[in-house]
Amino acid sequence: MEANSSSPTPARTMSAAIGPGPAGDPRWRERALNILLPFIAVIAFLVLWSAGVRVFEIPDYLLPTPEDVIRRVARDWYVLARNASYTMQSVLSGFAAAVLVGVPLAFAVVLSRSVERVTMPFLVMSQTIPKVAIAPILVVWLGFGILPKIAIVFLIAFFPIVVSTVVGLKSVESDMVDLVRSMGARTLKIMLRVRGPTALPQMFAGFKIAICLSVVGAVVGEFVGSDKGLGYLLLTATGTLDGTLVWSALFILIAIGIVLFAIVSKLERLAIPWHVSIRAEETAVYQS
Repeated sequence: MEANSSSPTPARTMSAAIGPGPAGDPRWRERALNILLPFIAVIAFLVLWSAGVRVFEIPDYLLPTPEDVIRRVARDWYVLARNASYTMQSVLSGFAAAVLVGVPLAFAVVLSRSVERVTMPFLVMSQTIPKVAIAPILVVWLGFGILPKIAIVFLIAFFPIVVSTVVGLKSVESDMVDLVRSMGARTLKIMLRVRGPTALPQMFAGFKIAICLSVVGAVVGEFVGSDKGLGYLLLTATGTLDGTLVWSALFILIAIGIVLFAIVSKLERLAIPWHVSIRAEETAVYQS
């Protein structure tokens, strides 16, 4: 006797039991995995770290245990938060300046071959100069305040933003540009309506690279001519062999970088939900 096709299978029974709530939603499951799996990986890494320090009896000034670092963060949270806020000012100010200058410059490079011939050598030259070497010069020029740190962040973040935007603006198919031009659209309108939206994925790729490099640039700037900030804290703690303070500052820097990268990634998803990379993620959720 053949089985009745309408009889409930175990999968259907489970699906009916779960119902339309969050547990039965593939997107909810994907979000839970995105949080749970990295959390488990981080916990496993910290456990191995703690075990390694104890087994090999590594001194605190070389590598403290994660528990000691967490206790130090809890004890000196005010000092760490105060210095972290100063570093964040440099990061956000320099990154914002790089975006405000870099994106229009990229449009100008694509619009004019003369601008490209003049600016690109200077852009490449600016990246060949070590930022640690130029930091003392910027301190002499701009003083001991926050301006030299913002300038270093700007110099580091500027290049990937310009290059990624130029690549995105140039990646539009010539047939599409010719079609829009045949409809009477002028060059500026083509840049804003056709090339601009098409370049957004490459632009956000450059933004994500630049925001991570901005954290590095702020720390480099604080190594030279600063009396506050996480970079200054790292420098002074290293000089006094205060290992727990060094790693506490490093943990805060890592957290800042992760949060800023996540914010830019969220803005990317909101700005270009139509892009194939975003749609592929949504498709993978329902196919898993």
